[in-house]
Amino acid sequence: MAARKKNTVHTPLHLLQQLSSSLLEHLEAACAQAQIDAEKLLAKLEKQRGKAQEKLHDARLKLEDAAANGKAKAQARTHKRIEELEELFDSLQQRQNETRAYIALLQADAEESLKLAQGIGKVKEAATQALAKREAAATRQTTAAAPRSRTAAARKPAGATSKAKSIAAAATPAIAKSTTPAKPAKPATARKPAAKPTASRKPVARKAATASAAPVSDA
Repeated sequence: MAARKKNTVHTPLHLLQQLSSSLLEHLEAACAQAQIDAEKLLAKLEKQRGKAQEKLHDARLKLEDAAANGKAKAQARTHKRIEELEELFDSLQQRQNETRAYIALLQADAEESLKLAQGIGKVKEAATQALAKREAAATRQTTAAAPRSRTAAARKPAGATSKAKSIAAAATPAIAKSTTPAKPAKPATARKPAAKPTASRKPVARKAATASAAPVSDA
C-alpha cells in the first residue's frame, strides 16, 4: 500500500492555509456523518417498533382465543407477554421520538457551526491570496532576471572575441618577423678562393715557357 504524500509546510501562511482548510473539511464531514448515523438509528428503531407491533397484535389475538376457549393459564401467559411487548413498543416509540429530536437539533447545530465557520473560510481565502501574491512577485522577479542573464551571456562572447582580436594583433608582428626568410650571404666571399688558383698558375706557365726556350738557344 503506497504511503500518502505529506504536504510540506514552508511558512506560517502555508500552515494557516492548511489548518483552516482541514478544519472546514473535518467539520463538514463530521456534521454529515452524524446526521447519517442518526438517520440510520431512526430507521433501525422504526423497524424494531414495527416488529414489536406485529408481535403485540399476534399476542392479543392469542389472548382472545384463550379467553374464548376458557384457558386461564394460557390467558395469563399471553397477558404477561402482551405487557412485555407493550413496554418494548413504548420504549421504542420513546427512543424514536428522542432520535427525531436529536436529528432536528443536529441539523440546527450543523447549520450554526457551518455559519460560524465562515470566518475560518475567510481566513483560508486571505492566506491563499497572500500566498498567491507572493508567488506572483517571485515569478515577476524571475522573469525580470532572465533577460539580464541572457544579455550578460550574450556580451561575454563579444568581449572574448575583441580580446582575442587584440591578442592576435599583438602577436602578428612577432609571427611575421619569425616567418621572414633570411637574406642570402654575399657572393664576394665565395668567389675569392676561386680567384687564387688563377693567380697561382702564372709562375708555372712562365717556368714551362722558360724551360722549353732554353734548349733552342744552346743549339
